[in-house]
Amino acid sequence: MTLLNRNDIRLALTTGLVNAFGTITGIADSYYAPLTVPAVLTGTYGGSIELGRQRILGSILGALILLIGLEGLRDIPMPIALALCVGALRLLGGILGLKVGYKAGGMLLVMGWLLHSSQLGNWIPLRLAWTLVGIVVALGSLRLFWPNQARDQSLQMAAALTQDIQANLLRLAKRLDPNQPPPASPADPGLTRGLHLRNNLNDLRRMGPDLLRELGSNPKRHPFYQLIQLITEAQSRLAGTVIGLDRHAPAPPGAVDLLQQLHQVEHDLLQTLAARLEIWHASLSAAKHQLPQPPQTPLRLPTSWLQVEHLLADPSCNRAPLERLERIASRLVLCRQAQRAIETAELRWAALLNG
Repeated sequence: MTLLNRNDIRLALTTGLVNAFGTITGIADSYYAPLTVPAVLTGTYGGSIELGRQRILGSILGALILLIGLEGLRDIPMPIALALCVGALRLLGGILGLKVGYKAGGMLLVMGWLLHSSQLGNWIPLRLAWTLVGIVVALGSLRLFWPNQARDQSLQMAAALTQDIQANLLRLAKRLDPNQPPPASPADPGLTRGLHLRNNLNDLRRMGPDLLRELGSNPKRHPFYQLIQLITEAQSRLAGTVIGLDRHAPAPPGAVDLLQQLHQVEHDLLQTLAARLEIWHASLSAAKHQLPQPPQTPLRLPTSWLQVEHLLADPSCNRAPLERLERIASRLVLCRQAQRAIETAELRWAALLNG
């Protein structure tokens, strides 16, 4: 376990540089800049943009309430007046959607009231200026020192999730092999793996707001955002397939050979889809400063899968127990869902890059 990672080194380096700059300039209250850096320099570039926006807006709101409160509540005892101003700041901050910015405004309000009430004309501009310097330098460090952007993280997370889904499809295909022993108990760890996919998918979705902030004006029409959305949608359907197949375990071997052939059809399709996702993973992993490329050839389905309707129409299916047929039918529906998810995503992927 490493004691320091890149984020820690970047934070220490940036804070030190800002502190040194403030000391060299000799301008009063320069310590507000290095105090701002740790508050903003968290997460991705897009997340830091939002934290910086909230911090500067909260500071401006706190300064306005401070000026109004000192003038309008001068006849009220100081503790009550200060409490009313802090309450007003919290209320207005909530109305404006400031989830963290009101904290910076509250610190400005309290310190200005208690320590700088006689010099607000100089102190407030300096306080806001140094806060802005800290925000700008923090954002710049995310661009210069080991860039940490939501765009890159989204690609990495999408690639990792694709690889996880591929591994699960291979696991499910292996489970259909008659030579493999069945799970030891109903508490198959495959269910846990499926839920793990859902959690990773939710993490990828939570990157959406940070990604939108990084992509500038009209970000929802940006090709990269649309690509991440369509890949996430496909991964959601594929994760649903994995969870569904784990919940509908393969039917046990029986006297009807046709049912075993249907399981072999599932096996062939899952192997094919897993191989296709390997191409997705390679493309997402290789993409750096450009959009990842879709597979260059159409998905070729296995011959056995193309003949599945003929197998289902075979009269020997009628000799199988109804419960086994229902289980196989549910699994085939889930397999078709995975196939459609990949085919639809690749068509939209190619259209997005060509359009």
